[in-house]
Amino acid sequence: MQKKNRLAGFAFAGFAGALLMLPLTAAQPAAAADDKTITLTCRQDDTILTGMEWTLYRIGTRHGAEIEFVPELSAYSMDLGDLSADAVDTAAKTIESYIAAVNLPPAAQGQTDASGELTFSGLGNGLYLAAGKTLQVGNTMYYPTTLLLEVNNAGTGLNYDAYPKFYYTDVSSESRRYTVRKVWVDDDDSAHARPQNVTVDLYKDGAIADTVTLSAENDWEYRWDTLDVQSEWLVAEREIPVDYEVMIDYNQSQFLIRNTYHHSQETEVTTTPPAVTTATTATTPPPQITTTAPEKLVQTGQLWWPVLPLSLGGVVLIGAGISMRSGKKKDET
Repeated sequence: MQKKNRLAGFAFAGFAGALLMLPLTAAQPAAAADDKTITLTCRQDDTILTGMEWTLYRIGTRHGAEIEFVPELSAYSMDLGDLSADAVDTAAKTIESYIAAVNLPPAAQGQTDASGELTFSGLGNGLYLAAGKTLQVGNTMYYPTTLLLEVNNAGTGLNYDAYPKFYYTDVSSESRRYTVRKVWVDDDDSAHARPQNVTVDLYKDGAIADTVTLSAENDWEYRWDTLDVQSEWLVAEREIPVDYEVMIDYNQSQFLIRNTYHHSQETEVTTTPPAVTTATTATTPPPQITTTAPEKLVQTGQLWWPVLPLSLGGVVLIGAGISMRSGKKKDET
């Protein structure tokens, strides 16, 4: 059966899976700090996604474009961008990958009801991640995007409504090939800081299924096949290289792990005659300035070897002049 791979029309109510940083529905007066709710709505027209499993994690708090993670996640240097609508989807996938790596306990779990809705209640302030499982409806597989949701005291709202978006494909009996690839973003300036290899853990339905090593020998890539197309796969780089931040993006079968060099340091100058190299930050290649031993200064005027004979000649002429003047005075007397 030929597969369809298209973005479904489930950009529900215009949210399209963006980061929901503000209260979405003002419904009730203020109440206790742990008496807030998040409702996920998974339906459109006559398509209702009943029985879709969702897990909610509290991952920390947001301060502008920065996230203060819970202790379990704070050890990982993640590249989350500016948390704008364009970057939030990848940020959510990166965080989800390391939730699997640390086996973070969920704040709540549940399934959508006959109306395609699921409500998480009794929530306190903070930043949450909602991850849904693939659901089969008829001959179609629905893949929900991961959501970042913030619950705070802004306004008087206590109910937060979210409308995930979905990707979908036709059900197929064919095996699926997964690929994980590693890329470096450092303008080749920081190649010396790269490790020779990295360890990547593969997670299947939240449990570690395999561990692979990526290096230049395998072109920083690994592939595997499976017939179980309903399983949820995630990947996580086990140890993020020093001075790098990690970003993880994926679709239904391809994973990308990107390491970006973010180490900043004051300008240092190291002199090794006859070359001078100036080290700068890694965002741009450092200028390579090479100096050689200076050439001799250009000589102007006469060469030096005629000076001595000309000087002696001058002395002789002066002496002759004095002698002639003395003889002239004697003749006059």
